[in-house]
Amino acid sequence: MKAVIQRDTNGIKALDFGEIEVEKFLPTSILIKTSMVPLLPYDVMKLNGKIPVTLPHVLGYGAVGRVEKVGKFRSEKLINQRVLVLNPSGTFKERITSHIPPLTISIPDAVTDSQAVSVVGGLDTAFVLYKKIIKSSHQIIVITGANSVIGLALLQLLKSSDKTIVPLIREKSANYFQKRCKDYQLPVYSGDENLKLEATLVVDIAGQEILLKSYIERGVDIISIAQQNILGVRFISEGIFPGEYAKLLELLKNGDIILPIDREFYYHEIKEAINYQENFPSRGRNLISFV
Repeated sequence: MKAVIQRDTNGIKALDFGEIEVEKFLPTSILIKTSMVPLLPYDVMKLNGKIPVTLPHVLGYGAVGRVEKVGKFRSEKLINQRVLVLNPSGTFKERITSHIPPLTISIPDAVTDSQAVSVVGGLDTAFVLYKKIIKSSHQIIVITGANSVIGLALLQLLKSSDKTIVPLIREKSANYFQKRCKDYQLPVYSGDENLKLEATLVVDIAGQEILLKSYIERGVDIISIAQQNILGVRFISEGIFPGEYAKLLELLKNGDIILPIDREFYYHEIKEAINYQENFPSRGRNLISFV
């Protein structure tokens, strides 16, 4: 079957469309025909050698698809169901064999493929941050990269919170951010002037050290999903449980959250998709279609 394979760490040049064998099918396995995968910054960082990876490597971690076949220990009711699948061995391929039952989650009928697949690396990460914020004693939450997919998802999760939210965005993203806020019926946010520093938590999504410098110098508490090696910044890298994925899909089903989508590309347009994403970042998730 066809797959998008990373051969080295020379950026787009590292990509190859190759034939790979279907994984061994076990009694606990599910075979899924891939419909759509998200193109994540994480994937591009692997291509550029910023994240170590064993080569050759099939891109991707999450996907949406339809179940074609189930092992004898799996329910036949899954046949032809749409599912969200998490697969550590890659998802940029025509078919995915999932061996771990909890990593395959059924998708409600009312949720589109594009919304469901954008949960991975978007809403799930926002949910991790949301839990940290809600449990925190800090009352003022400064969010860098608030215009990103993760940032906009997090703002929607926090809509009913009593925390004071201060989004930080670049000037060139201001119009885009305001439009999304209006679309998602988000409140009008205040700036970061006159913050009570002892009551402030900075949540870093953007990963730009220059944005954090003044907060670090003033001793403000900072958590980050993008910076691992900065003194004064606590790096966060956690997953969520299968039941929590189901809960997030329900939020999408009920219209409580809408995830920003930018463009869809066919898998053979992967190089064009990566070029586009690098030149037009933070405008919604870009998706790769296999159908």
